[in-house]
Amino acid sequence: MDKEIEVERKGLGTPATRAGIIENLIHKDLIRRDKKNLLVTEKGNRLVSIVEDKFKSAETTSEWEMKLAKISSGEVDKEDFLREIEDSIRELVDRYKNNLNE
Repeated sequence: MDKEIEVERKGLGTPATRAGIIENLIHKDLIRRDKKNLLVTEKGNRLVSIVEDKFKSAETTSEWEMKLAKISSGEVDKEDFLREIEDSIRELVDRYKNNLNE
């Protein structure tokens, strides 16, 4: 619970941010509405199953949101941030390639 409170303090999980995220997920056919419920679609399930846990975590999202705020205030360089994400993705792809070759 403490982690959730900390994540919300950093701008994630608030009603304002959730509404936009939910609408975007519906628009991309990753979830759908069923009366008062939100249900994952087959496309959403497939996406979640292939994405590395690190990229799905609230902690990573929170960290990225904080860095984006620092980019907008000039404290962090945009190119450094993008390079960090690219490096993480390359590392993941390399790890999967190595596992396939074993």
